[in-house]
Amino acid sequence: MQDRLQLGRRVLSARVVKFALVGGSCGLVQLAILHTLVTAGLEEHLSNLIAFIISMEVNFTLSQLFTWRDRWSASLGAGTLLRRLVFFNAAATTTGVVNQGVFALLNLFIEYLPAAAGGIAVAAFTNFALNDRLVFRRASSYQTGVGEGA
Repeated sequence: MQDRLQLGRRVLSARVVKFALVGGSCGLVQLAILHTLVTAGLEEHLSNLIAFIISMEVNFTLSQLFTWRDRWSASLGAGTLLRRLVFFNAAATTTGVVNQGVFALLNLFIEYLPAAAGGIAVAAFTNFALNDRLVFRRASSYQTGVGEGA
């Protein structure tokens, strides 16, 4: 039992690091797109929304291939992948509202790039929990319909 608990902690720690790498990379993608759009003359809030949506889809792909790769089985098929994409976008839309809200609030006081980074950071905590427990749950839980962690 103790060995299983230690293994679970190691897997969770590795997953948190992978999540941070993917999320950090997608955060940089979002900031780069945001800066490009604002520099091109698009309004800051609309630019942030467009950048968020693009980085969200990049995030799904990297999360599926890297962060939660161990929770995928080819036997699950395209239906499960589509279900994950739908759940991911629903979860990301929820955290996107948080992201946009924090961005709008911070942007009243600071420049748009640090404000966007603040929105990304605040939304990341909720995003991990939703992805871990709902979107990328263990492959075996798709048969039972029950979400499992680690």
